[in-house]
Amino acid sequence: MSGGLIRYDFANLGTLSGDLRGQFQRLEELSGQLKRQVTALATHWDSGGAGSYQQAQANWDRIFLDARGRLDALGVGVSKASNHMRETDLRVGKTFST
Repeated sequence: MSGGLIRYDFANLGTLSGDLRGQFQRLEELSGQLKRQVTALATHWDSGGAGSYQQAQANWDRIFLDARGRLDALGVGVSKASNHMRETDLRVGKTFST
């Protein structure tokens, strides 16, 4: 709010939601690449390090799944808020129309 005016940037709110999804998709791609590389090495990796990696990977997968759910919910919330603000703005604007 600047100078008594409320400014909404509906386009940027929509962009934010899409950007969040896009960045998370990139993280999923990188995680998948890492898993494929480690899987390819797994037959030759027989040490305590392999077990430690598997534990760390399982922890990462759990955290990643939780973050994915939260991000999806955030994206839905941003989208709903943007739509609600747009609808409210239109409705309020119509009250001043003749």
